[in-house]
Amino acid sequence: MSVFLDTSFLVALANVDDENHRSAQSVKAKIANKELGQPYISDYVFDEFVTFLKARHTRPEKIEEFGDSLLEDESIKMLNVNSAVFSQSWKLFKKSEGLSFTDCTIIVLAGESGIKSIASYDSDFDRLPLLKRIES
Repeated sequence: MSVFLDTSFLVALANVDDENHRSAQSVKAKIANKELGQPYISDYVFDEFVTFLKARHTRPEKIEEFGDSLLEDESIKMLNVNSAVFSQSWKLFKKSEGLSFTDCTIIVLAGESGIKSIASYDSDFDRLPLLKRIES
């Protein structure tokens, strides 16, 4: 069992004013208790997360804190988008409505890694039977 951590989950976790913050804390507790299996993020999700924080004018030291925390957390495994994943994601992106390119990379990486769940508040993932969305 394993779970992919989406940008929307990370944003909700980082922002106490986010409507999904309490739910994200609940999911985080389940991850910490190993109820959801191995957690994963990707380099593209990391990029999207810290870029989102910067665009929302989050203080630089907070962005650094959140980013370092993710990168230093040995319980979270980082998956990288290589050229093959990029190519498959691009093909998926061209035929998908409502999915960002980063979402497409998540789907491809999850499929390759046997990940069946995603911690996300992005309902676009509900249209895909490949990943079960975990919200709380």
